[in-house]
Amino acid sequence: MAPNRLFLDKIFANSFMQIKPKKSMLKPTLLASLILSTLFTLAHASSLENSLIEGVKFLDDVPEVEWSWVDGRSLIIGWRGIPQFFPHTNRRAATRATISTGREIHVWAVRHNQKKWTVGGGESHICSVSAKNGRVKTDTCPR
Repeated sequence: MAPNRLFLDKIFANSFMQIKPKKSMLKPTLLASLILSTLFTLAHASSLENSLIEGVKFLDDVPEVEWSWVDGRSLIIGWRGIPQFFPHTNRRAATRATISTGREIHVWAVRHNQKKWTVGGGESHICSVSAKNGRVKTDTCPR
């Protein structure tokens, strides 16, 4: 029995020695998965932005809204003057945006001449509204 066991041990030892990890395949595979995940992330961001824009189309009909744009999960609205329905419009934009995207959305109201305004940029804003799941969470707009 000893010779058979010795023979089997040699076979197993040789078979394990012949298995070598292919390092050359590892790098291309990781690179391909990184590229695919980046493409999916960009596609998701574009989809989120498009959904948010569709949710706030009513802003095109508000004459005091001069411009608006999307920056990540934020909607920035440039107002020319402050109309009577100003707080209601910002709250409505926040709730519609969060319903259309399914995400938490922040709406920032700024003056129409602050086209280079960015979130966290240090410039003042008129007010902000955040909403999640179709409900307003925080609102700093005057009533």
